[in-house]
Amino acid sequence: MVAVVALASGLGRSRVRVEAAKVTIGTVQQGLFKEFIPVTGTVQPIQTVFLDALEGGSVKQRFVEDGHMVRAGQPIIELSNPQLHMDAINREAQLLDQQNNLRNTRLAMDQQTTRLHDELLNLDKDLKRLERDQQVDDRLVKDSLVARNTYLSNSENLAYMREKRKLVAANVRSDSIFRQSQLGSITSNLALIDQNLRFLRENLQNLVVKAPIDGQLSGLNVELGQTKQRGERIAQIDVLESFKVRARIPEHYVSRVSIGLQGTFTHAGREHVIEVFKIYPEVSNGEFDVDLRFVDHKPEVRRGQTFQVRLQLSEDMEAVMLPRGPFFQDTGGQWVYVVDPEGQAVRREVKLGRQNPDMYEVLEGLEPGERVVTSRYASFNDADHLIIQ
Repeated sequence: MVAVVALASGLGRSRVRVEAAKVTIGTVQQGLFKEFIPVTGTVQPIQTVFLDALEGGSVKQRFVEDGHMVRAGQPIIELSNPQLHMDAINREAQLLDQQNNLRNTRLAMDQQTTRLHDELLNLDKDLKRLERDQQVDDRLVKDSLVARNTYLSNSENLAYMREKRKLVAANVRSDSIFRQSQLGSITSNLALIDQNLRFLRENLQNLVVKAPIDGQLSGLNVELGQTKQRGERIAQIDVLESFKVRARIPEHYVSRVSIGLQGTFTHAGREHVIEVFKIYPEVSNGEFDVDLRFVDHKPEVRRGQTFQVRLQLSEDMEAVMLPRGPFFQDTGGQWVYVVDPEGQAVRREVKLGRQNPDMYEVLEGLEPGERVVTSRYASFNDADHLIIQ
């Protein structure tokens, strides 16, 4: 039973008489302050790869059982999707038809180019013959050995062939420019069609779900004939060559946790060091995840095993420390009851800093060796003195 005794009004101070058995007293001490938080870590494989169905379908065949070791590229299950096969066949037929049309267009262009060059060669040959005949006619017409009308007709024919040669040569140049531009487009379109054909065939190959890495298959829960939707989780592959520790940390520590932060845990009677190597930014239920790896010595652990990890938030520093207690809930760490040698506890303003599960760091107001009431203060009615009996 706690008794409250008010002193004379002249003093204006209150006292509370309390049984010693009802309070807890802690001693202020000097030493190395270790700022850490306790978190629960779970052992997981160092790497996990999830297998999702790239294409939907019903399970046609299962090649390996859950829990077995698999090699990269090894088939795990095969799905059946007749509609996908039919769509792929129709699409492939369309692409092959486009491919044939483009190739026929390129062949027709080649034939056109060949025809124009052949016509130009024939014109050059005819022009040479007509020019020789013209030279002969020029001499004969002077001697009146060829009819004037015949001479003029031959001259007009030569002029016509020269103009025609210019026209065909212009057509050859235009054809060359057009062909050059079209060939690039046709070539790129043919390459795109080849790429689409490969994609179609790979899509069909996606009906066979294969292991992307070496590891242990887990989570495979499929039955023959069962339907799997596109994107649905099939299984996962765990790399068991090494392990990591996954821990959840309260979100108000998010600014204090960084890559390389170290912690310790005890296993098989030995203390081991681990460090943070990955931080997950997503927060759920007021916590976020971190991955930790073993430093130096790797203990013998198994998947799913849990440890109590002391994650150290700062370097060890020499400090004055006060044992933790529920008094903090009542005062917010702004004041405490300090016990004097006569057994009285006097209220005193203090300033506390960092904390760990065992200690508060004392910044101001307390000296090593002093004794402090660390139990709840709620029943003391903010009295100035406690008389401990």
